[in-house]
Amino acid sequence: MRLQRSPNAQSPAGRFPPNLPALSFSTDFPFRNSHSLASVHDLGMEIDLPEALIKLLARPGLTDLILNGHLHTYIDVGQGLIRTSNPFETQAELAQTLIELGFQTGARVDIAKPISDFVIAGLRFHVVLGHGVSNSPMVSIRKHPATQVRLEHLLEVGMFTDRQLESLKQMLLARENIVVAGATSAGKTTLLGALIAELDERIICIEQIPELVLTEPAISLHERPANQEGLGAVSMQQLVIEALRMRPDRIVVGEIRGSEFGVLLQAMNNGHRGTITTLHCKSLADLPNRLILLGMLSGFDRELTGQMVSQSFDVVLQLERVSGVRKLTQIGRFGQGLKISEVAA
Repeated sequence: MRLQRSPNAQSPAGRFPPNLPALSFSTDFPFRNSHSLASVHDLGMEIDLPEALIKLLARPGLTDLILNGHLHTYIDVGQGLIRTSNPFETQAELAQTLIELGFQTGARVDIAKPISDFVIAGLRFHVVLGHGVSNSPMVSIRKHPATQVRLEHLLEVGMFTDRQLESLKQMLLARENIVVAGATSAGKTTLLGALIAELDERIICIEQIPELVLTEPAISLHERPANQEGLGAVSMQQLVIEALRMRPDRIVVGEIRGSEFGVLLQAMNNGHRGTITTLHCKSLADLPNRLILLGMLSGFDRELTGQMVSQSFDVVLQLERVSGVRKLTQIGRFGQGLKISEVAA
């Protein structure tokens, strides 16, 4: 059995124009009435998810599911976190389920490694076991759309205006280097995916864990952690270097967190146009300090970071959650040094 998307599914807004497919978060999960587990197929693997967990994930419009132990559960269906019932009876039951899910995906989750990330059929799991790092097992699940999000979809749900939509399309056409910035759950990955969906090019997407929905000729590379012997790790920095050797039309980095920032700056500075990336930042005013920190992690001083940034990035798209709605609130242009000027759009 496979995860499928209902042809009649609607987004929370429920008002997409007739020429667009409905943007949905699949509610057609398979069930086995006589068992507590339901099997899903992911990359050729059959993985058992608890049926009670699937029922929560099947809520229309759900983007996030958070379980703090076996007593506290929260969901986000577009209006912020709301409390709901927890499907697990004990902390031990929840912990064992998380360990088994990690094992089925090849991710290590145990006493020695109590924190882990893995993906199952478009669901991103961030798992924390008790074992000295928290009082109870916890899991945060991010649910991504089953199909590519388009810019027109985001226009319909209020992320940006018609004028901003045209500006975004012009940025892509001009092959500008773009930073998508915002706080956690501001919609950075969603907007990034929609920008990619506008392009029919060989895009090399580099992610810590796979979240973007891509179609050929776009491809994805993922960071790989070391094994139990500490061997075999593949870092984001290494993936950026490898992507440059793969004849990309564009390079996309799902999120800049560390030393890969320096390699990406050098690629753009050497003339690689059309690059898009995201980073955590709550406002345009805070972005220069964030870039300085990333530069330091890459071995750059403040002056060199400012010089490289001004010669590399063109525009920043700042996202925020306003009354529970993800919105493009500011567009900034990079100037000399680390100066960023807000532009009307």
